[in-house]
Amino acid sequence: MDIEHVTGIVRLDEAIARIAGTAVADGLCEAVLLKGSIARGDADEFSDIDLYLVVSPQNRGTVMERRERYLSAYGDIVFIEDVDFGLPQKLAIFSDALHVDLYVAEPAQIGSLDPMVAVNDTAGLFKDVTPTRVDVTDEELCRHFSSAIYCLVEASSAYGRKNDAWAAKIMSDAVGELSVLMRSLYDRRYAFLGLKKINEVIPAEDYQLLEGIYASLGRGDFSEAAQAILNALDAFLANADADLASKLDTRFLSWAKESLGTTLFARRRP
Repeated sequence: MDIEHVTGIVRLDEAIARIAGTAVADGLCEAVLLKGSIARGDADEFSDIDLYLVVSPQNRGTVMERRERYLSAYGDIVFIEDVDFGLPQKLAIFSDALHVDLYVAEPAQIGSLDPMVAVNDTAGLFKDVTPTRVDVTDEELCRHFSSAIYCLVEASSAYGRKNDAWAAKIMSDAVGELSVLMRSLYDRRYAFLGLKKINEVIPAEDYQLLEGIYASLGRGDFSEAAQAILNALDAFLANADADLASKLDTRFLSWAKESLGTTLFARRRP
């Protein structure tokens, strides 16, 4: 692959070429890979870069020490942090607001759940790797369905205590749960991404339901926001296939609908 033309997006391609090119020039990497939105093929000018330096055990320490130098090949770093989600990661934010996550991994540590793009793989270590991620399961969707309702119960308690900031945060969590459900109707495999770029995945009228919930929260109308969440859950239930619908906790949903304005979001501490 031409290291300078990976995404067709100038800023991303420039960053990938400079960072990966500097790492490759050291001769310490077995391969350089891209994952995330770039590998899935849905990156845009606002996307971050998930870049993996694949190394042998004997070169791992040296590459770890040189990560900031590799990143600096793109430009001025305004924030940098070490993170570890199973793999060591350098998170860097550049002066143009580009976000790059630079990982170091040995070949056996590179998972195959999601697509990957080889920026450099001269030995062909990853040429036959195919994504193995499966669709979000009915059981997972059932948990998101119940969790969205549970969030309303917790938010109602915060509302009753006049802790509106906490109530708004919990209701935002409910929207996060709801977004997985709504996304699953159109993108079952990556439904777990939830709100991320969801406006490009679901129909505009469905997306407006989510925008409406946030608008209600912005006005401080928690009861209206709760009703909108319940309406969206009803809509999801109506559009879910019969097998999934039979597994959803409709009793909990019915109780929440009946309780809105009485048990839920009614009483406020004097």
